Amino acid sequence: MNIINVNKHVLGISVLLASGQIFAQVDNEMLTQQHDHSFMQPMVKHEPPSHEISSSEHMNEHGGEIYQSSEFTSKWLSDDTGQGVWQTQLESRIGTDENKLFVQLNAEKTESENTNYDTKFMYSRAMADFWDIQAGIRYIRDTEKMEEKNQTYTAFGLNGLAPYFFDTDIYMYIGKDQQMFASLETDRDFLITQKLVLKPYLDAEVVISDESKYAKSNGLTSLSLGLETRYEITKNIMPYIDVSYGYEKGDKQTNWQDESSSEKKWLYGAGIQFNF
Repeated sequence: MNIINVNKHVLGISVLLASGQIFAQVDNEMLTQQHDHSFMQPMVKHEPPSHEISSSEHMNEHGGEIYQSSEFTSKWLSDDTGQGVWQTQLESRIGTDENKLFVQLNAEKTESENTNYDTKFMYSRAMADFWDIQAGIRYIRDTEKMEEKNQTYTAFGLNGLAPYFFDTDIYMYIGKDQQMFASLETDRDFLITQKLVLKPYLDAEVVISDESKYAKSNGLTSLSLGLETRYEITKNIMPYIDVSYGYEKGDKQTNWQDESSSEKKWLYGAGIQFNF
């Protein structure tokens, strides 16, 4: 009996010692965990979002993509007397929505006369929705003059869409010999069908001052009111017919030219337009 009791006491003491070691171990682990805050954090690696965008993507998102659009027009017009004139125009824009280069090349050849040229090179900057402000130069070659056939002007302008969808160009030109004049061009498309389009237009030029050898009288010097009727075979090929009424103010008397009278006449013709 004594041996059995002793064994029971020994077994009980062993159990108590083992339990104490277990609880002590658990307490140590809990203390360690309380000081180690990472124990409560999920094992997920969070990476900050990447805000790096390539320069090309940034430009595209903010209208920085470079594009090019051109329009080529050529037409033959005849007046009341039967005299004809061939007119050709190439207009091109290249750049972004905000900054672009605007180029316009014009050629006009009257029957039995040499070809005259009119060219504009303009920097165009977006200033508002549907409106650009422009600055550059204009070069004119007038083969009918005996002197000063080539003229260069500083040019300023506005190009955009006026109320009621009128495509409008307004320019001011300044040259030597106190030359200063302005021009206005505006037109609007009216769809009769998906392919048949009417386009009334107005072109005008006003001389503010001119002391050159071939000076023009101040005021309204030219006006053209017309109507184009075009048929769009595709959006890139569009033949049309043109009817217009024109006014040309005569030249004033100078040492280099005689005074001439004003002219009013109707013009009829046809042409074709290419977009690319």
